[in-house]
Amino acid sequence: MRAFSSLLIVAAIPAVLAVKTHDFKTCSQAGFCRRGRALSARAAENPSWKSPYSIDASSVALSPDHAAFTAAVRSSIYPDVKFGLDVRIHDDGVLRVRMDEVDGLRQRYNEAASWALLEEPKVSQKIQWSVGKNGVRAAYGPKNGVEVDVTFEPLQVTLRRDGKEQVVLNGRGLLHMEHFRTKESVEKSKEGVEVPEEGLDTDENAQVVLGAHPRTAWFEGDSEDGWWEESFNSFTDPKPRGPESLSVDIDFPNHGHVYGIPQHATRLDLPLTTGEGAHYSDPYRLYNADVFEYLADSTMSLYGSIPVMYAHSADSTVGIFNAVGSETWIDVGRPSPKSTSSHWISETGILDIFILPGPTPADIFGQYTRLTGTPALPAHWALGYHQCRWNYISSDDVRSVQKRFDEEDIPVDVFWLDIEYSEDHKYFIWDKRHFPDPVDMIHDVEAIQRKMVVIVDPHLKRTDDYPVYTQARDRGLLVKKGDGQTDYEGWCWSGSSAWVDFFHPGSWDWWKSLFKVQPQGDQWSWVESTVDTGIWNDMNEPSIFNGPEISMPRENIHHGGWEHRDLHNINGMLFSNLTSQAVMARTDPPKRPFVLTRSFYAGSQRFGAMWTGDNLGTWEHMAVGVKMVLANNIAGFSFAGSDVGGFFGNPEPEMLVRWYGVGVFSPFLRAHAHIDTKRREPYLLDEPYKSIVRDMLRLRYSMLPVWYTAFREASVTGLPVVRPHFVVFPGDENGFSLDDQFFVGGSGLLVKPVTRKGATEESVYLPAEDQVYYDYFNHNAYRSTSKGKNITVPAELHQIPLFIRGGSVIPTRERPRRSSPLMKHDPFTLRVALSNEGSARGELYLDDGETFSHRDGKFVWREFVAEKPAKKSKGVRLSSRNLAAQKPAEAVDQVALATYDSSNDFAKDVAQVRVEKVVVLGLAAKPSSVTAGGKELQWTFTPGVAASDKKEGTASVLVIKDPKLSITSDWEILVQA
Repeated sequence: MRAFSSLLIVAAIPAVLAVKTHDFKTCSQAGFCRRGRALSARAAENPSWKSPYSIDASSVALSPDHAAFTAAVRSSIYPDVKFGLDVRIHDDGVLRVRMDEVDGLRQRYNEAASWALLEEPKVSQKIQWSVGKNGVRAAYGPKNGVEVDVTFEPLQVTLRRDGKEQVVLNGRGLLHMEHFRTKESVEKSKEGVEVPEEGLDTDENAQVVLGAHPRTAWFEGDSEDGWWEESFNSFTDPKPRGPESLSVDIDFPNHGHVYGIPQHATRLDLPLTTGEGAHYSDPYRLYNADVFEYLADSTMSLYGSIPVMYAHSADSTVGIFNAVGSETWIDVGRPSPKSTSSHWISETGILDIFILPGPTPADIFGQYTRLTGTPALPAHWALGYHQCRWNYISSDDVRSVQKRFDEEDIPVDVFWLDIEYSEDHKYFIWDKRHFPDPVDMIHDVEAIQRKMVVIVDPHLKRTDDYPVYTQARDRGLLVKKGDGQTDYEGWCWSGSSAWVDFFHPGSWDWWKSLFKVQPQGDQWSWVESTVDTGIWNDMNEPSIFNGPEISMPRENIHHGGWEHRDLHNINGMLFSNLTSQAVMARTDPPKRPFVLTRSFYAGSQRFGAMWTGDNLGTWEHMAVGVKMVLANNIAGFSFAGSDVGGFFGNPEPEMLVRWYGVGVFSPFLRAHAHIDTKRREPYLLDEPYKSIVRDMLRLRYSMLPVWYTAFREASVTGLPVVRPHFVVFPGDENGFSLDDQFFVGGSGLLVKPVTRKGATEESVYLPAEDQVYYDYFNHNAYRSTSKGKNITVPAELHQIPLFIRGGSVIPTRERPRRSSPLMKHDPFTLRVALSNEGSARGELYLDDGETFSHRDGKFVWREFVAEKPAKKSKGVRLSSRNLAAQKPAEAVDQVALATYDSSNDFAKDVAQVRVEKVVVLGLAAKPSSVTAGGKELQWTFTPGVAASDKKEGTASVLVIKDPKLSITSDWEILVQA
């Protein structure tokens, strides 16, 4: 939901306006970014420049097991300022580099990693550092192919693989940790000082402005640019601590493509911001902000920030996670076609960088999510269709919407309520004029196995008749003004508002208690709710209508005395984290919570879902939403989606239908709309649009087994739920920049959503491999080559280009239902898409979909394998195997497997669920028999049509009718041909 950019009467309804770019800073308007970019420019112009930071070789101290080391770092610019370095390698080969100011005037913010990390990583006991004349070195991995060199002078960290540079820190000498100082000390250093004309070549004994070393002015600039105070629009940011920014160059010398650093509305393969070929003039900004009607092609910061970047080439994938919580700007350049540079400039914090050595995309995702956590396995119903708008206006409105969905046979799992459900925007408190019976209303929705989600925003109305506010105030849990004593007051939907400081440990149990649906004695709680009600956390950047950049003043104080500027990007994550815990705490044993968050940080994937915010109903926003969801997926946050139809505007029927085509292939599927838009629930569409959308949603529901299996894999391995081309085919250079088509998990499904007005056909790229791809709907067979292949396929309004890669088995449930829980005992269809070699494989994962009993081994995990029964056979043997019983060492939850029993309670509950149909594509010849357990089955066979010079062929189709085989049992179907 959008925020206003100025003080207003909150009850007013805004007119739809374009993005107000002047409300948000550019790099040139942020002092520390100006300083960082200026240093980079000066260094680039002077070839003799080298970093002033070096390691005192005599200070290097290895840990007792030589697995880590610390050292003192000095700066030739600031000889009296001390810095400390800590370097270690984790069990999985990840390198962590930390540097902090030592014995400074105060502590720099050093807690970002503690909020992002799942746990403190274990330092490898097998890898040992050795100290040499010029630096410290370690080698590890197969044949010691991974080498890490930390050089003494200048300080530089280099990761190599097989002698080839992969990642270099401070290779261009842009490392700069602005040390703490006082105004008095700076003024004293200026007395009687002159600025040298040439910063690098001045006599070493010269005295200069801003310090006693001749290169200080050159290094920091010749003015106190935004050191102590900074103004933007009508706001002034006092900076009592002075300059404290941190910048560092991180380069990837042998990687020509970089991805990551969501959230930005841009391409997946990040366009350049500096140098020749730059697409943007401003760096990418990470500063969580409520950007109203954001641009569809921009480096502007949006609602969330994940400071992770991956670099890719045909040879390897590497990455870095920069654990910093303050505003950060990132320049991306390309010194040569095969190398990429980046420059990270942060307002505050310590240097705390994790280098992910790869070498494959799968390795990278495992390394990153072992640090920050894998995505939570959501409740099964949360993967269905969510219907939302600002706002459903009453209990009767909700009931009416549900009734219309049922009358039109359109599946839906969740109905949402936006801010108008609450009395004067006092969240948790129902507006009884319009919602007189909230619990009965929710129960009416839940009676058909559906759910409701209700919004809870972070701003608390400052009024004594609002117990949530008064309790937070009386317990001292509110964010303070810059004086550290006075509760901060800002304006949001509630009018005069306060914000809970979730960094305060005292807020944690209190917040969780609010969501209890049973009376808690004198403690207020949300008894007018249910244990199955999901929660929507919006506006948690935080969005503040009368604040600088529509957010919180940076000088505000949080628990521990930290300024808001230190932890701004982490702030929103704590809100959704605590809300997730609160929803789980409603029941014992807990159920899996559903919490949607707008603001997020690294690690937020552990707590729920995200969406891309207040997008516009335009074709450009539809298209960029696909790219943004992919970017969040590779950054660990798989449960992601964009609002179907766009939040703003009234999309024409063609656009709305196409957007549903995008949405049904997004991990999180929600339609949402602004209060000023026309109602656009799918049942309101005229024909044929309504039937097309109904079919698309039914397609989503039929494929829920595929989505749920992909989410299980993501929750264990960190592999994305939707995967861009470079992830699945890391050696295929033709696909490194592809971001408008993708694969769904490891299923073998390839989809190309249509995001162009008037399209009747689409171009799809088939990967560089000798493999067949089958059209999901008409079974046309397209054959790729070792060089890759572009094909043109029909894409009329009712068509979504969707393909099954040869060698895949796709399990679906084909019976239309009103909601996904009603499908629990429905039979399965297996689509077996044979590879060129006549084989295929697929997986199916099932559990109860709502509790954590799967962690106790209560689940079903099957593997379907198709293979030739004999070397020269044209037939196929299809078998179902218990994948859990095989206890594979990789890609499984070992804790769950330790307690697994094939006759577990869940397996017993679904033992009667059967396979009702098997469809085999690409069989080489008509079968002579199809049997299971020696018994002939019912089947039909349609021969394929061979490819001609002018068009692709059609695959043969074998349909096996109701073999009556349990989905939980081992079985075999033998097709003789």
